[in-house]
Amino acid sequence: MSEDSVELVKRTLAALQRALEAYWRDPRPPLPAYDDGELWPEWEEWFALVHEDIEWRTVFVGDTFHGHRDCVRVWNDFLRWWRDYRVTLEEIEDLGGGHVFMALTVIGQPKETDARVSTHFYSLASVRDAQVARLAEYTSRDDALEQARQLQG
Repeated sequence: MSEDSVELVKRTLAALQRALEAYWRDPRPPLPAYDDGELWPEWEEWFALVHEDIEWRTVFVGDTFHGHRDCVRVWNDFLRWWRDYRVTLEEIEDLGGGHVFMALTVIGQPKETDARVSTHFYSLASVRDAQVARLAEYTSRDDALEQARQLQG
C-alpha cells in the first residue's frame, strides 16, 4: 500500500501540473467548464485520481474545501490573480497508513507585478479507496509532520 500511495500522490501532482500548463496555454475559468461538463482533459485526469469527497485545506487561501466542485472553484478564483503559477515536488515520503508527506515549491508571477514569487510549503496527502482523499497544507515541515504523527494516532 505505501509505495502505491506515494506513486498515486506523484501521479496526482503530475496531473495537476498538466492541468495548470493547459490553463496557461489557454487561460479560461475552469468553473464554468466544470459546471457545463466540459472541463478539459488535463483536469479530468486530476479528478480521476482525487476522491469525489476530497477535503483540501489550503495554506494560501486559509480555508478547507470539500469535493471536486469546491476544488475547481478555488482554482478558478485563485488563478485569476496570477500570470503564471507552478507547483514543483521537491521531496516525497511515505508515512505509512496511506499518508504521504510532500515538500513543494511554488513559483509564480502575480498579474499586478513583474516580480516572480517563490515559496515553499508542505503537504500531507491521505489515500482512501485508491484515490487522494485529503490534502492538508502547512507553512512548516514540523507542523506537517506533527499532524502526520497525530493522524497515525
